Amino acid sequence: MKLTALDIRQKTFEKSFRGVDRDEVQAFLTTVSQQWERLGDENRELRLKLEHAQQDVQKMREVESSLYRTLKTAEDTGHSITEQAQREAALHRREAQLQAEHALAEARQRARAIVDEAYQTAEKTVADMQRQASGLGQECQQLEQQFDGLVRDLQRLAADAVAQANKAGQRPKGGAVAILSRAASVKVERPTEPAASKTPSAMFTASASILAAPPAPASPPSAFVDRPDQGPAPAAYNPKPGQQPDPDQAPGPDIERPNAPAENPGIAPAPNIEQPAPSQVPDPAPPYVEPVAPDIVPVGPNRPEIGQPSPVTHPGQPMGAVVAEKSFFDEI
Repeated sequence: MKLTALDIRQKTFEKSFRGVDRDEVQAFLTTVSQQWERLGDENRELRLKLEHAQQDVQKMREVESSLYRTLKTAEDTGHSITEQAQREAALHRREAQLQAEHALAEARQRARAIVDEAYQTAEKTVADMQRQASGLGQECQQLEQQFDGLVRDLQRLAADAVAQANKAGQRPKGGAVAILSRAASVKVERPTEPAASKTPSAMFTASASILAAPPAPASPPSAFVDRPDQGPAPAAYNPKPGQQPDPDQAPGPDIERPNAPAENPGIAPAPNIEQPAPSQVPDPAPPYVEPVAPDIVPVGPNRPEIGQPSPVTHPGQPMGAVVAEKSFFDEI
């Protein structure tokens, strides 16, 4: 049974024979009840402390579980962030690799296109050069044919002149005979390279002496004038290119040839081209000089010393709406 301090105080004992001292028993019971009450108070305090301690332990356990959950969450978050960073790094690396491959492919394609365009341009240029070379070769052949025709005309004219001179009984001088005989014996030199060659050097190969100096037609027989004989006519003075002239040999007339340009012997100018007379340039008219207005204008009734100010107009105001204002000088 549950015993309290009040039960101890109210406890009574029966008397038998001599018994014990009543006061002493009562004092002992009082002391025991006090001790019991004190132990009960201590027990209650300890129970309260135990409850508080258990509550603190429960709180600490909750904090511990919360910290564990937080640490676990942080660890999981760290792992997830690391994995995500690794995935993003792999994705960026793959994207960079794809971009590099794409840029490399574009660069190769662009380089291939540039090379193809360069090859096409080179082929077109070579074709144009070959076409121009063939055209120049045909032009050179035409010029050679024209030169052959001129040489034949010169030979015919020289033969006609000699025949007419022989018929007329007029013997020209030694220089004229040398000219006519030389003109009659002119021969055309042909290039030695094969005609089937298509190189520009083979197309434009010709005799430099023939193309550079085409002979002019000889003078007609009527141009010869009878002169008294002065002894045997000296040989014609005709030094060859690169040969020193003979001082004892008298210079004789030679066939006049127009000067062909040395830098392009393939183009022969037309013979006997009359040079145009120098045109007279008229004297230029004197330039028109605008008269300068005087800075000082004489003052008169129609010209006041101070000009009237121009009327002020607004951007939205029409020009016809401007009314001239009278000034002080108009009333004077």
